[in-house]
Amino acid sequence: MGRNKNLRSQRGALIFLAPLAVSAIVLIMVLAVDSARLLALNSEMQNQVNAAASAAADGAQACGGADIAMSTMTARALAAAQAAGYDGDGGALEVLPGLLESSEENTDLVFRSVPESALNRSNGVRVSMTREEPISRLIPVGSITLETSAAVRKEVNATISAAGSAADVEGGLLGDLVGAVLGDPSYSLSPTQLDSLENTLVNVGDLLERMGVASVADLVDEPLVDLLTEVTGLVGGAAQPIGGLVDDLTGATGISGLYVSDVLEVVEGANVPANASFPVYDLVISTVMNSARVLSDSGSLLTLNLQTSESTLLQSLTSSIGELADLDVALGLHVAEPPKIVYGPARQDSDGEWVTQFQSADIRLEAVISAGLSDSTINSLISTLSLGLIDLNLLEDIDIPLAVQAGGGRGSFVSGDCARGGNDNDVSLGFDLVDTAVEIETGRIDPGTGTVIPGDVHAEILELTINTILLGTYTEQLCVDAGLAVDLYGETTLPSVIHNYPLECADGDCARKSLASGNSADDFDANVDITSLDLTCGTSGLGAGILSVANALVTPITILLEDVASDVVQGVVAPLLAALGVNPGNMSVTVVNANQNTTQLIENVSIVN
Repeated sequence: MGRNKNLRSQRGALIFLAPLAVSAIVLIMVLAVDSARLLALNSEMQNQVNAAASAAADGAQACGGADIAMSTMTARALAAAQAAGYDGDGGALEVLPGLLESSEENTDLVFRSVPESALNRSNGVRVSMTREEPISRLIPVGSITLETSAAVRKEVNATISAAGSAADVEGGLLGDLVGAVLGDPSYSLSPTQLDSLENTLVNVGDLLERMGVASVADLVDEPLVDLLTEVTGLVGGAAQPIGGLVDDLTGATGISGLYVSDVLEVVEGANVPANASFPVYDLVISTVMNSARVLSDSGSLLTLNLQTSESTLLQSLTSSIGELADLDVALGLHVAEPPKIVYGPARQDSDGEWVTQFQSADIRLEAVISAGLSDSTINSLISTLSLGLIDLNLLEDIDIPLAVQAGGGRGSFVSGDCARGGNDNDVSLGFDLVDTAVEIETGRIDPGTGTVIPGDVHAEILELTINTILLGTYTEQLCVDAGLAVDLYGETTLPSVIHNYPLECADGDCARKSLASGNSADDFDANVDITSLDLTCGTSGLGAGILSVANALVTPITILLEDVASDVVQGVVAPLLAALGVNPGNMSVTVVNANQNTTQLIENVSIVN
């Protein structure tokens, strides 16, 4: 009896619990279906914002080329999201330009948004999407807000140099400069060495492996002499023409105190890929200039002397000037700031400054031209004027001291396209260039400060012995006291874009592409005028015969000074400046390679202020 009663009681409980259990199972199944639906919807939204952010990042400053706009980024984001299945308008998409970056303190990537007025700072875009969705399609249990986001960083990075070009080297001037750094006046560079310098690139990956460091960021802290040693090995060893030159530089004055950062700068945050490369020519020039700077800092000018008897360049200059017996040029170089090879992207920092900036050398060049008068030419002229009553004695050469101030031209990397894939991976790279300021005046360079000490031309050139019946024999001297004005002119209009630069190169070897005004040392012109000329040594009361001789010499001496100064400026000073990257009349920049290796996508990344 009692047992039957318990069974009836259990049946009653089951009748009551069964619907609840079935409802719970149904609810769980509904929630499982809704959860799967919401997860699938969230995944679909994530795919859409990933596509939107990737497309919008093509319009950021570091990737979007010369013309960027918020409207372009927004339109690209919406179009990409719709292509991925998004069926709404742009209202649910939030597009934020900014920087996807890490720091030394925090290596995790974070997104830092920038206002629309500061798009020049952007290297990426964050796109977020929100959507109100019912928790269940069957059960009215309220709604939930789904939110997904993605940030994408895209940058074109370029290796840039304004260190000059071997194509501008004439008359062995670069060899003279290297010899001065090495303390070897007889040092010279062969055409083979120059060609090797111009055309040789060093692979970053190979260099890092030989140096035993993980990245270029670690490389810049290494001693420069170690870098030069490994470069020598990479280009074929000291027995090869270019390897021998680089190897020689390891013993140059001042190299022992220099680091790789003195010749190579990598913008913070820029990741140099292993397949990038550096030009050996630019490395050599920067090394030479840094060594010269060490001497400048110690109060010395780097001295180069060109003798007519040994220089085909000077021989060609003097061959057309009949009044000259000889011509020697002493060059003294004071380096205020050497050039560097720079690697980085095209965008601005938080202060509105372009992060990738480069420069040519900032130097002072002292050119003392020693011009000797031709005894036969002057003697013939004076004998004709004086009927043989005056004998001459040449006293000294005319020294023309020219001080050249070549303030380093500067430039910034301001725009770069990201490749869109497919067969066309050529991009356009834009630059803002500030022309090289070159000034030339008569004077000398103070070795300690690099400042110009103005001074005119002065020389005692002739001692004349006059034979007269009334006064007997007496002597007078003629001097040169002259002021020179050097007027530099040339085209200075500079293009600002390198078009069709390949991001992908055959065999990983991109050709160097240079941007300049189109001028070269050959186009450079120097118009030298005599502003004052006195041949009397400041003495009054000279005899009529002496005055007639002095007056007759004014024209040939004027021609001599103007021609010699002009020829040396154009034939010696201009090529040397060009070889050092200070192209008179224009600013030039060379892009060695460019790459797009910093594309990154981070889902649901943190936003920081």
